[in-house]
Amino acid sequence: MIVEPGPTGISIERRSYAGEAFSGTPVPGLVDRHRAVQSLRELLAESVRLHLASDVPLGVFLSGGIDSSALVALMSEVSAGRPKSFSVVFDEREFSESSHSRLVATKFNTEHHEIRVSEGELPGLLPEALGAMDQPTMDGINTYVISKCVKEAGVTVALSGLGGDELFAGYPSFRRAKRLEAISRVPRAVRKVVSAAGRVAINGSVSKRKFWEMVGGDGSPEAAYRISRQLFSSDETRHLMKDMAVSFTMGVCKPSLNGDPINVVSLRELQGYMANTLLRDTDCMSMAHALEVRVPFLDTKVISFVLGLPGVWKFDGERSKPLLLDAVGDLLPEEIWRRPKMGFTFPFDRWMRGRLKAEIEGVLAGKPSNIATLGLDPGEIIRVWRAFQRKSQSVGWTRPWALYVLLRWCELHRVVL
Repeated sequence: MIVEPGPTGISIERRSYAGEAFSGTPVPGLVDRHRAVQSLRELLAESVRLHLASDVPLGVFLSGGIDSSALVALMSEVSAGRPKSFSVVFDEREFSESSHSRLVATKFNTEHHEIRVSEGELPGLLPEALGAMDQPTMDGINTYVISKCVKEAGVTVALSGLGGDELFAGYPSFRRAKRLEAISRVPRAVRKVVSAAGRVAINGSVSKRKFWEMVGGDGSPEAAYRISRQLFSSDETRHLMKDMAVSFTMGVCKPSLNGDPINVVSLRELQGYMANTLLRDTDCMSMAHALEVRVPFLDTKVISFVLGLPGVWKFDGERSKPLLLDAVGDLLPEEIWRRPKMGFTFPFDRWMRGRLKAEIEGVLAGKPSNIATLGLDPGEIIRVWRAFQRKSQSVGWTRPWALYVLLRWCELHRVVL
């Protein structure tokens, strides 16, 4: 949105920066990656500086990953103040990033706060978190919890590294798009046969099932994004909604693709999952505590610049987010960018088979007549839940969790039920 004074008053113009930037035309004057890295460093530093303007206490979400660590590093360069950093930590060591967030906090001398969330605390927080949602969403509980604690610490504005994965190719969808680029050279008829055989032989994870589905598809980066982000497959959705006519369509990416799978997926992630889920949920959950969350990576100049660069500059198949690392990696401890990527999420897989099991099972196995009024098949919902309990990897915690949130949210808000 651009608001400018004009000869006859104020003019308001709506723009989609992501869409406009990805026109297929490189950033003017930049044909050298080294110069692009230098320019990106300057743009990021300026964006962070501008987002630090505040007359109220300000902090930063610090997970210990590349994006949030880069923000803290840049904050230390452009501001003389000592930032307050906040991290969520868990008793489950494999999910906790506390050692890495502490490393960054120590290096940049932040006033660091750790928010410990235990399995036993979450059931008590769920009703108020679900009540804060203006629509059911499987995401956002983590933001609700950290926002609550940050505001209770006296902070009114917090910076977040949201947008780093979408701009700098941090998601599995980017790797899948590159793999599909090579696989698509095989005739589709052959790939369909191989895909069908692979799906029959599957005895493993959700990611394997998605891989075989992509093998049999059209091989486009659009497909890599769509399949990566789908919660239930088309067949699974039809089973869940067996009494309703369901059709599946996907919009066409308007800007020129120019055969660049990394930029296509980046645009899709920005306009799809990020805009429709991450930004929406971050805004909703943070404002439930009157906390303002700012996202320096999503400054319009940064987005336009990064999307105007060739995709091969952002993905090398070896390092995570190589373009971002080359721009700010000299500021970061090596341990931060050499370790495997971890997403910021709670240990839901374990908790849903522990202290949360009774709560979730009670909702998913609720009155069939109530569930049916939403157009869902009660038997299919129970099948998903039991399959998760038997072998969680084959279903993934996100599927039963999404069904739980939908049914519990409807119950809390007296929607249909």
